[in-house]
Amino acid sequence: MRTKGVRRSLTLVLVLLLLLGAPAGACAAGLAARFERTLGAGTAPTLIKEYGGEYILPIQQRLWVEEVFRRVAAQSEREDVEYTLTVLNSKEANAFSLPGGFIFITRGLLSLIGSDEAQLAAVLGHEIAHVEKKHGVNAVLRQMGLSVLAEVGVAAIDFLSAELLRLAGLTLVQMLQAGWGREAELEADALGQELAARAGFDPAGGIALLDALAQADSADQPMHLFRTHPEPGQRRKILEEKLALFWSEPVEVTSWEVLERLKQGRNSHTDGRSDPKGRYVLEELGEPSLGVRLFDQQIQGHVTWVEEALVRNAAWSPQGEHLALLVEGKVQREVWILNRWGAVVKRLQVPQGTVTAFSWAPQGSLLALEVEGPAGRAVAALHVQMEALALVSRGLEAQEALWLDGALYFRHGESWYSTRPPQMRPVQVAEPVPVVLQRQRVLTPTLIREGNTFRLTRPELTPP
Repeated sequence: MRTKGVRRSLTLVLVLLLLLGAPAGACAAGLAARFERTLGAGTAPTLIKEYGGEYILPIQQRLWVEEVFRRVAAQSEREDVEYTLTVLNSKEANAFSLPGGFIFITRGLLSLIGSDEAQLAAVLGHEIAHVEKKHGVNAVLRQMGLSVLAEVGVAAIDFLSAELLRLAGLTLVQMLQAGWGREAELEADALGQELAARAGFDPAGGIALLDALAQADSADQPMHLFRTHPEPGQRRKILEEKLALFWSEPVEVTSWEVLERLKQGRNSHTDGRSDPKGRYVLEELGEPSLGVRLFDQQIQGHVTWVEEALVRNAAWSPQGEHLALLVEGKVQREVWILNRWGAVVKRLQVPQGTVTAFSWAPQGSLLALEVEGPAGRAVAALHVQMEALALVSRGLEAQEALWLDGALYFRHGESWYSTRPPQMRPVQVAEPVPVVLQRQRVLTPTLIREGNTFRLTRPELTPP
């Protein structure tokens, strides 16, 4: 018995040594994908049961979630993986992935995300990125002491399938609770952000998701997503720093027609003092003044908002939902966002320098800021909702930011340059047509002969 055990151990060692030195050929790569898929498929039922089973979403929400998932998964570069998504019946805000393309999200996290498709794309992109980079399967192999790359580490899958998969499955479940490691999570953040952007979603969605999760965690809601991940503030900062990379590279404007339109835009009245909804009209500020004075056309009288603030500039958003102010703060200038009742909903500081001017983007979700700092003047795009800043002038000395035809223009020296924000495509899901299954019932009487007479039986109702 002991001799057989020694022989088996030596055989295992020899096999592993061969695996470590085996070339990563097409055959080994195919076996690696099969091992990865088998490992994930074998572990999935256990986790589904642990999280309350599969949750069936209402039809409209299900179609919406599936469309976001389809678009993000389509950006995958791994041809050996077929991605699937399962919604788990758990109130806990969580999402995770298993080797082989098995993606999971809880109904608790979907409830927290609501209808924000950028946030949903961010979390799905993050989990798909784990599979793309093989974080799970590689972590399992390292933990098992094999130290075998996924491409070459399963050449003996038929030889070791039962033992290897059993040990790997147990290890996977244990490691899933601890996470794949700090570097793996940051790498998944970066790649997930890129996958979401390529799929036509706002790359700032990951920042909004982190903010929502942090708020939920502080409210003591059941959540697991942050317990095994790097510090949220660090993750948020890294994602914010990458936002500018999704804007197009600034290019010099040479079109005479566009230059003329920019000239007209500089000379036109674009300060947004008239409320697009037609109720308020801002009075001219002139010099910085305490508060903002508006004429309320509904009550035919003047009102003053934020009387304690020293305001330098003010402008309504294009849709009239918010009023932006440039305010002298105690330390530096701040951008304040007010709602239509004059209440301050956001107070934003720009650590990169002093804001000298701002202008709303046509869609009303971005502010172009002209910033003057130690490195000179720059133009930044501020995501108002997420409070995230992207320096879109890319190191060029820039000023006089103007929006035109969906692009942001700024002046560098005597020339004008343009840059475009990431192109986003909203999710469109057709209204599901309910399929009504109508089973027609047919009368089928039976004739029975009794002697010289016939008797008609009671008709039976049977499906056709």
